[in-house]
Amino acid sequence: MINNHLIMDAMAMKQIKARYDEAKAQGNTAGMEAARESYRKLSERIEGRGESYTKVYRLYEEAVERGNEYIDLRDVIWDKDVEGLISSLRENGIEHFTFSSTWSDAVETAWLFAQNGCVLEGLVEINGPCKGICTDEYEKVHGYLFAIR
Repeated sequence: MINNHLIMDAMAMKQIKARYDEAKAQGNTAGMEAARESYRKLSERIEGRGESYTKVYRLYEEAVERGNEYIDLRDVIWDKDVEGLISSLRENGIEHFTFSSTWSDAVETAWLFAQNGCVLEGLVEINGPCKGICTDEYEKVHGYLFAIR
C-alpha cells in the first residue's frame, strides 16, 4: 500500500502552490511570502524523510501533477541505479510504475527491472511531461506498465 506520507505531502504541496497562485493573482506579496515559507518547511520535512523517500516523492508529485495514475520513469536510468530505485519504490509502497523512456538502451533497463522483481504487465498511454501547443492538455505518450513484486 502506498506510503501515506506521499499522499499527504503531495496534497499539502498542492495546497501551498494554490495559495501562492491566489496570492500572486491578488498582488498579495505577504501571502506569496507565507506560501514560500510553507513550501520551504514542507520541502525540508520531505528531505528529512531520507533520500529514498525524497526521490520517490518527487516522482509521485510529478505523476499527480500530470494526472497519471502511476509514477512514470521517463529519463535515463543508469544500470547501477536500478536496484536502489526499485527498492525505494518498494519501500514506499509503490506497487506499479510506468516506464516511458525512449533512450536507446530502454529495453536493457526494462530487463533490469525484471531482474529486480518487476513484472511487465503491458503497454499503456499516459500523460507526458509536455503540454500541447495552444492547449492546457498534456500530450499522450506510451510506456510499459510494470508491477513491483
